[in-house]
Amino acid sequence: MNDTLFASLQTFRANLNAATLERESVVDGLLATLISKQNAFLLGEPGTGKSDLVRNICNGISGANYFGYLLTPTTDPSEIFGPVAVTKLLNDEYTRDVKGYLPDAHIAFTDELFRGSSAILNSLLTLLNERTFNNGKEVIHTPIQSIVAATNSWPDEESLQAFADRFLFRPTVEFLKKSTSKRILDGWALGVEERPTVGTHLSLDTLTQLQDAAKQIKVSDDFVDKYGEVWDMLSARGITISDRRRVQVLKFLRAWAIVQGDEELVPEHMHDSLVHIVYRTPDDKETIKEILDQVIPTANKIFADAKRAASGIMTEYSTTTHKAQLRSSGIAELNDFVIQLRKYHKDMQTVRDKVGEVIDGNKYRMNLSTRQTGVKLQKQLENYCETLTVAISDISK
Repeated sequence: MNDTLFASLQTFRANLNAATLERESVVDGLLATLISKQNAFLLGEPGTGKSDLVRNICNGISGANYFGYLLTPTTDPSEIFGPVAVTKLLNDEYTRDVKGYLPDAHIAFTDELFRGSSAILNSLLTLLNERTFNNGKEVIHTPIQSIVAATNSWPDEESLQAFADRFLFRPTVEFLKKSTSKRILDGWALGVEERPTVGTHLSLDTLTQLQDAAKQIKVSDDFVDKYGEVWDMLSARGITISDRRRVQVLKFLRAWAIVQGDEELVPEHMHDSLVHIVYRTPDDKETIKEILDQVIPTANKIFADAKRAASGIMTEYSTTTHKAQLRSSGIAELNDFVIQLRKYHKDMQTVRDKVGEVIDGNKYRMNLSTRQTGVKLQKQLENYCETLTVAISDISK
């Protein structure tokens, strides 16, 4: 992938994130979905900005046609696929005028997907799988690059769950959680700050170049090993996928690597994306996260574990110190207290050193934010070690 193409994609990615807030993994997944020519399914409450995000992605690609529609039980197929061509109907030809409708789009968004009729869903199925539309006697090969659907809740019916499985990337889009993000959103709404515009950064030609570049992504030996291990563990827990989906996953992961700016597939690409892909129902997600954390530990996971471990050590230290102050200060008790403090100190050093290895080594991939988190944690652990050192010194005098 040439530098200009990479820069355009990364600018597009950054602008999408600036305009949507707290949607980084969803943005990356939708871009990877588009580059791999797959389909996506957004699960989330109304008002979480699902349609805006898809529209912004389409608007960022010059020449791309967008079609979006909110489905209801009374939505007629003509509203989605185009009206019947009356002039041809007079000649006993039943065809639709698809121009400006879903079969004519490059990116399509169908909101409240499962409220659509069976006639609409059946026609969508062919578009999802084959990118073709049966228009009377003619089979149209559509320009569709990706279809994104959305719903407020996961369907209970097995037939609709099977339909949802036709969509590869299926994240949950949640309301904003960070107070800073909420303040920014308030500022946009009040006109205090101007909401960033995404702008146009790609074209249909450059999208094709990205799709070609994804096919050339190399696969590391470590990825192959971890890939097989993940599937084996998922299968052992009763989570299996079809052969078709397994092939789609590899195409998607290559595109995910492109979005991350990488030229090789590595295990971390699985860790950040598979949880949105391989579940049968959302209830599977916790199991999938557990397996991914076990097989593919990341810097963020190690830092989080280290923070919890350090907090536990300091809690035990405070409890032990408080108990020691309540007891008589005999020689035996003091010796036991010093031994316990030294154990806390050694355990804290182990935690600190593990964090240092992650920061200083090349084994774990980190963006700037993750590295800053690690450095901040490392300083905190140094302070804890110093606190324990002083405590041991004072009690030993």
